[in-house]
Amino acid sequence: MAKYIIRESNEGDMPGIVRLRHAIKEFKPVETEEYISFWNSLIKSNPCSIKQVLIAQNDQGAIVAHYAMAPFKFLKDGKLLLGGFLCQLMVHEEYRKELIFPRMELKFLKDYKDLGINFAFSLGNREKVVKAHLSFGFSKIGDLPVYAKPYKLANIARHRIKNTLLNAVMAPGLSLVEKLIRLKGSLGKGDLKVTEISEFDSRIDQFLAKVQRYFPYSALRNAAVLNWRFAGSSAVKYQILITKEEGDVTGYAVLRRMEMNGFDVLALVDILFFPDQIDAGKSLLNAVHKIAMQLNVEMSACLLNPHDPLCPILKKCGYFKTPETFSLFVHEPKGKEPHFSEGSFDKWHLTWFDNDAV
Repeated sequence: MAKYIIRESNEGDMPGIVRLRHAIKEFKPVETEEYISFWNSLIKSNPCSIKQVLIAQNDQGAIVAHYAMAPFKFLKDGKLLLGGFLCQLMVHEEYRKELIFPRMELKFLKDYKDLGINFAFSLGNREKVVKAHLSFGFSKIGDLPVYAKPYKLANIARHRIKNTLLNAVMAPGLSLVEKLIRLKGSLGKGDLKVTEISEFDSRIDQFLAKVQRYFPYSALRNAAVLNWRFAGSSAVKYQILITKEEGDVTGYAVLRRMEMNGFDVLALVDILFFPDQIDAGKSLLNAVHKIAMQLNVEMSACLLNPHDPLCPILKKCGYFKTPETFSLFVHEPKGKEPHFSEGSFDKWHLTWFDNDAV
């Protein structure tokens, strides 16, 4: 049995955390400065003062595991709650037969209510992590599909279908469909002007206060929170688009080009507009379409609750459900009336805003 201790992380652990991140083979490669900037933005610069980070250290002093709980302010029917987002789980391959992950998770679950956190949550798609959540008292709220709009169908087919002859037969038809996708950005109008900005200012707060009433359960969004999430890292770059009508903000979208499962993807990380103002949504999605074509990516992709009122507009603009999903798990303290039930999934507004990898 390998020897290790689990302890709270401190300022001097960052080099060891980075070395661990580089050692995890299944994670996509990342530059050291990019990861440090991302970690500092998500955890160190988190606008909530609560910071929970655990590391496991072996008897040679090397960090062999890392796990964090990042606080997210949440709105439930207008009431402010504090959620603890479980994220950045990394366990060195040589230590995965140990009980490091369960011990870390159980410590978070034991301590979070005493820190003022109302519930813990996770967006999981790793089988072992999912099983652990369920055994430790999490409720599975529902599955969030990844929706995608393809641009290079032949490339995508080659990733999924290994039969060379079949790919050759399919290629002409896929080429024709690809041309149609590229010619048509979305259905219907989308005439509002879309502007790119470098960060959000307080003028968006009025729009956010109104639009969030359409979504019973969602992470709190205001200018400060959005800037923390999307403008707080010097190395991880997001593209921010907004629409306005008569000087008032009517919607925004946040984009990031990145590799996902071997594909070159323009991720639609976050999007928000009034569900009954379809023109704002279509204007934003038309702009995303144009940027995707300019970048020559293989697809654009978005994480969204299939019950979300924005989902029908996304589908009309050419996005379809893929086999990839993330599952929402929620843990609440025992002995208290729960805030969320397993039948509440249709009320949740979730995007990659609520994720630590996009």
